[in-house]
Amino acid sequence: MERKPRRCPVCKERVVDIIYGTGDMSEIEFLLEYRREGIMGGDNIPRRPPIWACSCGCKRFRKVKPDGTDAPVKVKMLKDIRKKPLTLIDFTSRLVARRHKENIPVDVNHYLVDITTEYGEKETLRISAANSSDAEAEARDIVANQRIGLKGSQCVELEVIVIDDK
Repeated sequence: MERKPRRCPVCKERVVDIIYGTGDMSEIEFLLEYRREGIMGGDNIPRRPPIWACSCGCKRFRKVKPDGTDAPVKVKMLKDIRKKPLTLIDFTSRLVARRHKENIPVDVNHYLVDITTEYGEKETLRISAANSSDAEAEARDIVANQRIGLKGSQCVELEVIVIDDK
């Protein structure tokens, strides 16, 4: 491949990067911690490394020049990957989701919730909720159920900020 394909020609799934230097890390652990999709390439980098793979794992792709020879590539290493911010994810509170499902009208407001866990981890969550207490309850539930890859499971500090989307 001269460039990264969008879809696999075999199964039509998304094509994602292969991340090397991951040891025994699974794709789910990587997704939780770094908030990105990727296929784990392990610690051994082959001589002619593939740099992309189908998200289901059925096919791997190497970068080649137009004449078909291998192109020089820089493999993606885990140590060079940065976490994507959680504010890219818009969490919806259960109250809002339930009312939408039951076709009950509800005013939806958008909040940024700054949290600090018992281990001193700090994150900002973007939450769509009915009100600030609903946003706070949803943030506590997200952390308690460890849905965002933090070590902590309790919010020791929480600040809810209204986002003006207008």
